[in-house]
Amino acid sequence: MASQLDQIFIYPTDTVWGIGCSIYSERGHAKIAEIKKTSKNKPLSIMFSTIEELAKSFEFPAKVTPSWLQEFFGLETTLGLSLKAAKIIIPKWATGDSEFVSLRCLETDAIKKIYQQINAPFFTTSLNITGEPAITDLSQALQFQKLHAPDAQFLKPASKSGAQLSGAGSTIVFLSENLNYEIKREGKRIEEVKKHLQKLS
Repeated sequence: MASQLDQIFIYPTDTVWGIGCSIYSERGHAKIAEIKKTSKNKPLSIMFSTIEELAKSFEFPAKVTPSWLQEFFGLETTLGLSLKAAKIIIPKWATGDSEFVSLRCLETDAIKKIYQQINAPFFTTSLNITGEPAITDLSQALQFQKLHAPDAQFLKPASKSGAQLSGAGSTIVFLSENLNYEIKREGKRIEEVKKHLQKLS
């Protein structure tokens, strides 16, 4: 059984099922790479459960207000920031050779439960073997746990409606200190994201 620090979690996000562990667990990070059959050096996104926790952990430009962030993360997004913006220690294994860190924030029951249990931000990545489709179905997620991650703690959606995931990857936006941005990947709600980004100009 994994220690509290090294515990791995499987949970629903807004897009696909995810797998993660505390950002302070190097062992957990390596185990996720092993489960997904991917490189241990691959950077993973970091999940927060509230905008307040995120704002305590990173320095944002003045125009990037809590309300702006709240709306942004409601559009199935990931935000890339310079590591220099971090106000908390980000372990080296979290970012590899990258000078950026990718952030997500979902205020769902599952995400809050994980955050409360480990009292820290946690890595988040899609639940699948690398190269295979990401999992969006509850029964498939349970089957994946059984086959590949039996020691992972499984968090079910609070309701059947909570199991309706969009199935698309999040839109990834990298934002610089001077508010220049680059869209690294377009998700299902890209047009809404583009309109929202215009509020920074």
